[in-house]
Amino acid sequence: MLALSFGLSAALCWSIHDSIARFYADRLGPYRMALLVIVAGAFLLLPIVLWRGLLWQAEGWALGYAAVLGGAYAMALAGLFKAFSLAPVSIVAPTTAGYPALVVVWGLLNGLVPTAAEWAGLVLVLAGAIIVGASGSDEGERKSIAPGQALTTLVAIIAANLGFAAAVVLGQAAAVSMGEVETTFVARLPAALLLLLLLRGDVRRQSTWPSGGALAVVAMATLDVGAMTAVNYAGHFPNKAFAAMGVSAYGGLAVLVAMIVLKERVSKGQWLGIALIVAGIACLGWPKG
Repeated sequence: MLALSFGLSAALCWSIHDSIARFYADRLGPYRMALLVIVAGAFLLLPIVLWRGLLWQAEGWALGYAAVLGGAYAMALAGLFKAFSLAPVSIVAPTTAGYPALVVVWGLLNGLVPTAAEWAGLVLVLAGAIIVGASGSDEGERKSIAPGQALTTLVAIIAANLGFAAAVVLGQAAAVSMGEVETTFVARLPAALLLLLLLRGDVRRQSTWPSGGALAVVAMATLDVGAMTAVNYAGHFPNKAFAAMGVSAYGGLAVLVAMIVLKERVSKGQWLGIALIVAGIACLGWPKG
């Protein structure tokens, strides 16, 4: 249950994070925005890392895991932001909501044995996440995938799913040895390098700076490091793969945040998806007899 709770905390952070990303992805440029979020996050974490002093005691394998995590997370963020810049949320959200299933599959291959209630919870959470994303309305005038960008969007979505799944598995493993904050910080360095390469190769990169862009980047960086640190910290607890299932609730949480703060209407389909997510989380947290 503790791992699931940290996953839910991360979901809340990422639900707000993604709401900002959807608004600024096209204006800042997906790769530039991802790079700035990663770098700003590293600066936010640096004082904590220096104060804790645990990084200097880290084992070599943990540093290696964190470095690979950075590459996977860079691929995930770049893919997600690229998809948001090319396709509406109604397409991107449900197709990127399935990566927790990959984490659970990895857990099953490494000794995770869910109970019947937990199996039901896994199915309900994933189904709810997909329904919430598929039931949303298109934003603004972006009714479909940008012309001629279907293949690019598909590749971006696949990259996001694989990257996030790998990041969860690697981060939880490394955090046990070197600490969750340190793992999140170390991963930022290779991630920034890879995103810088992507940015340099993007012939369409933006040169203008939108109003409110700096505040958006800082807010997203704060939410991102908070979410990733929470997911990494879940690696200290049993059934750590369930943290990813908690994260998959972010779509439903984003809808609720928009309803409360922005007064947006929630469709019947979204309410159904939210109900399934709540039921699934209850099953995952059901006490074992």
